[in-house]
Amino acid sequence: MNKTRYKKGILTAFNINIAQLRSPNAVMWWSAAMPGFGHIMICKYLRGFLLIIWEFIVNINAHLNLAIFYTFLGRYEEAIQVLDTNWILLYVPVYLFSIWDSGRVAIDINKYAILADTNGSVSEIEPISFSALENNYLDKFSNKIAIFWSFVFPGLGHLYIGRTPSGFYIIVWMVIVVYFSNLLTSIHLTFTGNVYSASQILNPEWLIFLPSMYCFAAYDAYQNCDSFNHLMKQQQDYYLINKFQNKSLLNSISFLQKEVDGMNIIGSFDNSLYVELAINELREHGLSQDKVLAIPLTEVQPAQKTLDILKGDVVNLNIFSFAFGTIFSLFGVIYGFVLIGGPVTWGLLSLFIGLGVGYVVDLIRLKKQKSKKGGVFVIVQCNKENVNQVKEILFNNCTNGLHVIQ
Repeated sequence: MNKTRYKKGILTAFNINIAQLRSPNAVMWWSAAMPGFGHIMICKYLRGFLLIIWEFIVNINAHLNLAIFYTFLGRYEEAIQVLDTNWILLYVPVYLFSIWDSGRVAIDINKYAILADTNGSVSEIEPISFSALENNYLDKFSNKIAIFWSFVFPGLGHLYIGRTPSGFYIIVWMVIVVYFSNLLTSIHLTFTGNVYSASQILNPEWLIFLPSMYCFAAYDAYQNCDSFNHLMKQQQDYYLINKFQNKSLLNSISFLQKEVDGMNIIGSFDNSLYVELAINELREHGLSQDKVLAIPLTEVQPAQKTLDILKGDVVNLNIFSFAFGTIFSLFGVIYGFVLIGGPVTWGLLSLFIGLGVGYVVDLIRLKKQKSKKGGVFVIVQCNKENVNQVKEILFNNCTNGLHVIQ
């Protein structure tokens, strides 16, 4: 067996589970927002699901969210009276364990992620998987679409990128929270102008769960979409290097030397399946494999230092957008009960303000940490009469641009 020691991960018909770099600070933040979320981020599903179930059972019985609600409204006596001491003492140690354990595991997985990438373990991951009920595959997904569907209803963004276990579980708990908080009825009353009734019908004990759930779903879908796009690039780079870099063509001088009636066409692509579709179509039109050279840009400027990731000194890009959105939305929901407009209006308004403020902070940091993207150059050698056909094939498969060497 030639399998590498450090496994990158696995792609199944229902999930993509890979060793990927995650900021321990970001993982611990989401564990603090809701125990179990940090573990779901790093695919510790069983532990994460148990912690989330624990969070709902103990939090509701301890009336913790209700105490938080009264505290921020300045009703301190009611906050003290509503807390159940027996349940809250059970809550604290598990809450702290969730934060500590998720950060610890994130650091350990980061080590394996670095070793797996260094040893080329990505070559062992198949780009598509089938079962009798479902299929899953690597492709270039849109971060914006993942975020959009996550805000429409948390969990849908995870289904879009092929992370079915996360999506299913988030959707189930969202349905439960939305039902017991009476959110949909309150939204209906708010938009029909009956703001007072909309505030009265809401259950703040359940409603306070929603800011964390919404922002976590969007953030995690975004981060995983980014990671899966990078995985797709790594896997495709490996395939192109081994399949379309014939040793006889690697001598750039001899390859680009014009033959009699020969032309060289150079096209640039982003990493996507269109690269392979273009090469496949060229071969279908009679162009032999030794006339095509694919050059993936495998060397790019890293976004951050490996040592910083292992030590937990680096915060994930875009974490402030969703963290601020969570905090602002939470305060908006709470204070919306005593402000004109109601919790739904102020919760949404505060969410967008928080996302905007956090986005500005992330933009400032992004200039310092953003990595350069790769891509693929495809060089095709053909006769003059086939130039227009080759150009059409490349353009039809979304080339960024091309150049013909006369």
